[in-house]
Amino acid sequence: MKRIIIFLTILAVCGEVWAQPKINGRAPVREKRGYDKRIVVDTANVRILYALNAKDVKDENTYLDLGKLEVGRRMQKYSSEFVYTSDLEVAKWKKEKGHQGYVPKTFFIRGENTDNWSELVYSDYFIKGNTLTEWACMPLYAEKDNGRYTEQWPLMKWTLTSETLTILGHRCQKATCHFRGRDFVAWFAADVPIKGGPWKFGGLPGCILKVYDTQHLYEWEAVAIERGTFPICQYPESLYPKTTRKRIWKLQKEYTENYLNAIGWTSLEGRPAPKRVSFEQLEKE
Repeated sequence: MKRIIIFLTILAVCGEVWAQPKINGRAPVREKRGYDKRIVVDTANVRILYALNAKDVKDENTYLDLGKLEVGRRMQKYSSEFVYTSDLEVAKWKKEKGHQGYVPKTFFIRGENTDNWSELVYSDYFIKGNTLTEWACMPLYAEKDNGRYTEQWPLMKWTLTSETLTILGHRCQKATCHFRGRDFVAWFAADVPIKGGPWKFGGLPGCILKVYDTQHLYEWEAVAIERGTFPICQYPESLYPKTTRKRIWKLQKEYTENYLNAIGWTSLEGRPAPKRVSFEQLEKE
């Protein structure tokens, strides 16, 4: 408990850092996501890896995340490869050491801004037919707010253009849409017969290999298309009770902008928590 108090006190005096929208998290990462209780729900034979907000697509250390779209017979899943590989390392370390407490920081996720939680990194998105389910994992000390909700998919209404771009050797066509407060540009490959993409994007006649909002605050770009056998895993439903998108959206915004107040933090010295930070949430409404 003393270590937790010291940690949160240090976090409280860190000032107004992490306010940049491309590093969209102020809350600390958490370890207990139910990774050791996951079950395999399908098997993918192809997956597409995406760099999220990369400073250099050739250097994973500059990514906010390395996302992956796994395509199985019954479903598609978009999630973080960084988080997945970190979970495997943690599970292996605990099994070898027989220790259930402190985990070396070297096992925390790779990439840019590794110390901070982001809803785009710590959520899993499952697509079955025309239904998308987000499994939302909240930051440290906020496990009680984990949840999952469903919505219709796809919801984007795209306008196709004649412009083309080559990505990973595939000729991609440009499409645009307005979705939940933002304008997006997508480049999809008709010769990759997957009607999906990163995050919630989908609904185009081919796989989306690059997509970004017109402010370039959020940008995904495919860096690999892999074929093989990949298990599609799901967290236990008991740790992610059913809820609504509106509730999850509000919680994700609150934990990003006002983490310490949101978890009910108080300083032993009576010092107020840092002021709310501003941040450009991907879904503005």
